[in-house]
Amino acid sequence: MMDIWLAPSAFFPHRGGVEELTLQLAKELRARGHRVLVVVNQYPSSLDRQETVEGVDVHRLSFTAPNAKPREAVRFLCSQPSVQRSLDTLTPRPDIVHVQCPSVQTAPLLAYAKRHRLPFVLSSQGEVVMDANQLYERSLYMRLMFRLASRSAAALTACSAWTAAQCRLFSPRFATATVIPNGVDPSDWDIGPPTESPVLCAWGRHVPQKGFDLALRAFAILRTRVGDARLLIGGDGPDTPKLREIAGKGVEFVGPLDRSGVRELLAVSRVAVVPSRIEPFGIVALEALAAGRGLVYAANTGLAEAAGDLGRPADVHDPSALANAMEAEILLPTVAAAGRERGRQFSWSRICERYLDVYRNAHQQ
Repeated sequence: MMDIWLAPSAFFPHRGGVEELTLQLAKELRARGHRVLVVVNQYPSSLDRQETVEGVDVHRLSFTAPNAKPREAVRFLCSQPSVQRSLDTLTPRPDIVHVQCPSVQTAPLLAYAKRHRLPFVLSSQGEVVMDANQLYERSLYMRLMFRLASRSAAALTACSAWTAAQCRLFSPRFATATVIPNGVDPSDWDIGPPTESPVLCAWGRHVPQKGFDLALRAFAILRTRVGDARLLIGGDGPDTPKLREIAGKGVEFVGPLDRSGVRELLAVSRVAVVPSRIEPFGIVALEALAAGRGLVYAANTGLAEAAGDLGRPADVHDPSALANAMEAEILLPTVAAAGRERGRQFSWSRICERYLDVYRNAHQQ
């Protein structure tokens, strides 16, 4: 049995790929008898410092990063001993410290692991290019800390080969990273056959990287060919007002979605569209395939590693090409049985075993 700290960049009630990965990995590890503590930034500060989410213990601390102002940099440095003292109070003390999606949590967790001579595992989820606030583009501190943590880590992982390649631009050591994809729970997506109606869906955080504006432009072309086509868009975010402005006929915004909401969305859909400008891997594509739905996704991204040879890749920057792929998938969608089998190949149980192999090897170094 191991005591494992999972330290993601964000966790529930926030929703996204790293949050889902951390929760499902923690649950799988606990089911195998390991003790798990999720250590995460307390953002916003109104969130409880301690709580339990679906049986997983969560402890939130205030992690920050310095800015360019000298006074703020000094304040940051002066705050770090207090952060370390707070980490020292957490129990159980870990055998492994695992940072997922490195952000402001990286420096204090790395310092803690070094002080206690613990194996430190660093996993990238594409944050170096995917962060909605362009954190790595703006912050020299974050780039330097990423390189330092990469050099110091007992093991590096990435959610796709595409992600590892992006990370190599920041830290050459990611050339040897272990690729461990994200996963799904196949039983979650047993929702019956797709509708015969030309209903497409897309969901996620409404930020430029996710490309919902590209899907809307392509859908307007599709509607000139398939007059009764509908596009259901789930999620919300800073781009929601702009997306509503450019949405035409047949588009419906269904609001934020939890896991059950995504199931309901897919239950009334025929094809899922993932039009991301940038996507490190794409759990959403796996979820759509596991549900037996058609899939259209952005070519030249990590989505290809999630889809395999299923679905239809398209140049999402070409509205006509994306509309063509949508139309083709409506008429002849991905074979449902093949999609469900793809989902089973990426079960959280299998993903957990791969992380456990990484932990065991790191612990032996």
